[in-house]
Amino acid sequence: MGAPSGECARTPAPSTMLRMVPLPVPGRILALFLALLPATAFAAPPVVVSAAPDKVAVTIYRDPGRGDGPIDRSSPNSIALIAETRTVTLPPGEVTVRFEGVAGGIVPQTAILFGAPPRERNRDAALLSQKGLVDAYTGQQVLLRRTDPATGKVTEETATIRSAAGRMVIQTPRGAEAVYCTGLAQTLLYPEAPATLSAKPVLSMLTKDQPGGTVTITLAYVATGFDWDATYVGTLSEDGKAMKLFAWLTMASGDETSFPDATAAAVAGTINRSEDTRDDTGQQAKNEARWLNRSSQCWPARTTSDIPLTGLPSFPMSIPPPPPPAPMMSMAMEADNIVVTAQRRSEKAMDAPIAVTARAENLGDLKLYRIPLPVTVAAQSQKQVAFLNTPKVTGQLVYRARVFGGGPADTQMLFRFRNRKADGLGDPLPAGKAVIYQDSAAFGRQVVGESTVADKAVEEEVEWVFGSPTGVTVEQDEDSLPNGSRHALTLRNANPFPVRFELEFAPDGNSVLSKAPGRMIEKPGKRIWATTLPPHGEVKADYEMRAVE
Repeated sequence: MGAPSGECARTPAPSTMLRMVPLPVPGRILALFLALLPATAFAAPPVVVSAAPDKVAVTIYRDPGRGDGPIDRSSPNSIALIAETRTVTLPPGEVTVRFEGVAGGIVPQTAILFGAPPRERNRDAALLSQKGLVDAYTGQQVLLRRTDPATGKVTEETATIRSAAGRMVIQTPRGAEAVYCTGLAQTLLYPEAPATLSAKPVLSMLTKDQPGGTVTITLAYVATGFDWDATYVGTLSEDGKAMKLFAWLTMASGDETSFPDATAAAVAGTINRSEDTRDDTGQQAKNEARWLNRSSQCWPARTTSDIPLTGLPSFPMSIPPPPPPAPMMSMAMEADNIVVTAQRRSEKAMDAPIAVTARAENLGDLKLYRIPLPVTVAAQSQKQVAFLNTPKVTGQLVYRARVFGGGPADTQMLFRFRNRKADGLGDPLPAGKAVIYQDSAAFGRQVVGESTVADKAVEEEVEWVFGSPTGVTVEQDEDSLPNGSRHALTLRNANPFPVRFELEFAPDGNSVLSKAPGRMIEKPGKRIWATTLPPHGEVKADYEMRAVE
């Protein structure tokens, strides 16, 4: 006889056969063993939801990689330190706490919990979104609402979601179909929101074994999508020897979460940022959750059971663009109130008293500007507050031409001052932009230029270059020398007042100053020759440059 189907035809010898006999386990021993296992081996830790913080503090850091460029309003590229105070009631033991309403750009590995030490932390990327709903209901029945292309009538029918990879595929009584391919109004209706999805960004933390009870905890973390900048408004006196200085602090949030009644602050200076906090913000997951991929080629034209349609208009299918950014908000002062408007403030706004001014505090080598009143750091918005209002900063208006190995470059106007209390200031100046005005008896207050401001500390010399003059000109005659060049300059001043003019010589590695035009002022990395140009007068100067072999 042949061997039965599915069995070997040869039977091994008895000496080589092995038998696996299960060992008997008495029921009482098994019951005792199960009783000794902890309850946590069979059940997940309980979940406690903290819906929102009781208090929150937002400290924003300036983007050091932005340089002197403007804030990217649609996508700020710096970070904020957010500290939330929450009250929760915890059962004893290990507990999973779900913190709802955290910043959408939270960096989970930076989260620190005070009051209930955590064992692990995770950012829940499963947000209540189109993709989240589709993923949760894949394989289940939903209601499909669509428009009939022939009659325009809106109909509803049951459908089963079969796939959501790249584009959604559903199954109806008429066949399989790729949704969003007809160009007509259609949508899916879901019976309810899955419990696994949240309408707000969520951070989950598993605590260590703790006694339980109602506790006040502090959650601190770093979040991306923030930035801030300083904007200065300076008004030069008519003689150019003093400046009235006023400054705004503009805080920008590109995050999806709003923080009402927050303690807000901004940090001036450059910090060292770890590479570990630059990524892993969940941004890709959030972008994918907003919409399915509708830009892929669709198949089929409608369903697998339909005859291909002809004569229908084509509908461009593309991802909708993000909403335009909000306009830069300005503040106009009326009496003792700050009124937020979308219009440019009046010419005399600087003369009105300031209701809210950020206060400067020391933060190690950095400077922290704290807003004294609670404010709302709203989602995807900007907020402005004054942080500097100085009636008089003593300085000097200077006309300068720089020399780099040859003839002088174009003449610049700048206002130079020492950042010290003796000259009317003595406060750190964060990096930003400055708009310079000048008072004039004949024409009133007029704009004379704009400047880029670098971070400046107390007691440091500050130079704000804000434009090119029209009343001061430089004419040059250049002669070649055996190992260099000779430059004869004629400096003319067409203004009815005297001006200070400077030639600044900076080494370029190819040539050096061999003959100076006069007595030189030594400064770090440069040498300066200065003179006073008389009203409607001229001054002649010459110097020689020698090539470096």
